[in-house]
Amino acid sequence: MNGRGRVLAAVVAMLARGASRAERRRRRLMTAAAAMATFFLLAAGNVLLIRGSTTSRYAGLVTEPGLRPGTALALALLVVPALALLHQAGRVAQATQERWLAALRLAGATPRDVRLLGMAEAVRIGALGAAAACVLYVPAQRAAMAWLDVGNPARFAIPLWTLPAAVLLVAAAAVGVGLRVSRHVVTSPLHVARRASRTRPSPYTLVPLAAGVLLMVAGTSTEPADKVGVPLYFAGGALTVVGVMAAAGRLVLESARLAGRWARSPETLLAARALEDDPRAWGRTMAVVGLVVAFGTGTGAVQGDVVHNANAGDVPVDLFWLVSFGLTHLALLVALLVAVTALVVHRAESLLEGGRSMAVLAAGGAPLAALRRSARRQAVIAAAPVCVVSALAAVVGMGPGVFVTEKSVAAVAWSAGEAVVMTVLAVAAAVAVTAASGRLLARAASPVRLRTQ
Repeated sequence: MNGRGRVLAAVVAMLARGASRAERRRRRLMTAAAAMATFFLLAAGNVLLIRGSTTSRYAGLVTEPGLRPGTALALALLVVPALALLHQAGRVAQATQERWLAALRLAGATPRDVRLLGMAEAVRIGALGAAAACVLYVPAQRAAMAWLDVGNPARFAIPLWTLPAAVLLVAAAAVGVGLRVSRHVVTSPLHVARRASRTRPSPYTLVPLAAGVLLMVAGTSTEPADKVGVPLYFAGGALTVVGVMAAAGRLVLESARLAGRWARSPETLLAARALEDDPRAWGRTMAVVGLVVAFGTGTGAVQGDVVHNANAGDVPVDLFWLVSFGLTHLALLVALLVAVTALVVHRAESLLEGGRSMAVLAAGGAPLAALRRSARRQAVIAAAPVCVVSALAAVVGMGPGVFVTEKSVAAVAWSAGEAVVMTVLAVAAAVAVTAASGRLLARAASPVRLRTQ
């Protein structure tokens, strides 16, 4: 067994050294995603493990004990976009590793050996990214405490035992992502890969989202709120997060069907039919974008409440709220950027898998400009319903607690404005990323892709 392990390690090292430039870029992207997930995970654990309180003009979200669980939850949620990016990069890496998988099978490797090689590669990438994040986190945390003018920063030092624990967790997550990515691929020496048939997202995936919104409404409408309402509200919020992730594929499918039914141009019809053929791929990416929109909308509701209270008391908004909302929007921006990066990787994956159909369309006379317009409309059809439903879920779920009061006009206006801004920004980002991938589309539509092997 030890000899088998040494051979496995030697093959993994050999494959790492012999990787192409594109493969090295993909591995660096996966390592960066693992490092980002570890960084946010360490930050969340660090906040939860703080004991006592201190004073700070700018770091109340960390120094005040009652606010730490919410801050830790927000940091933990930032791990989701990073893992989504790791998943998308892993899918692209898997799609481009088919040749050397077949070569290994021809050399005598069994399917079990190939899976073990994939797991070892995932562990190597996950552990390397996690270790880099651990090295960077400690000085970054100390610098942040000094910049935020936090008294007695030694009290906020992260316990050393959390560093190896975070490395193990992220490495395990990387292995899970690798296994999930390759679970439908069967390798053989002659037929390199065969993917399982794609299943349609079930309409029942909408149930968790609806149930989560109803629980949030019940939680904000229940008396007494402290004993019953608060647990219901947070349970509903957690179920809503799961619901957005689960329902995104179904929302994309229904949107594609409607767009195909109402299409008045070939580009729109092509975009709708491509989405209808495989809605899960877009759903995976847009689910993370939808979560960002939902949290941004919820932040707008709280902002409307704070601004109304300050205006009613004829006092300026407290510095604590200004800093807190600034940090919240910074976190939302980071999450959106990571989600958009995952969308770039998704575009590369879809063109790797469907590039031959693009080449057939181009060879049949379809202009490249028309294919680019179709890709942009595909992004709109996929992004708009997920973002709109996510924003509505946040507005409806938080409605009874924030809006049904004498201050409803200001709160509704502020939250609605935040919802519109977040939705437009998210859809525009999806379209911009798709437009920026024009070079990838041009390569996919090249006649060279029509060659048979």
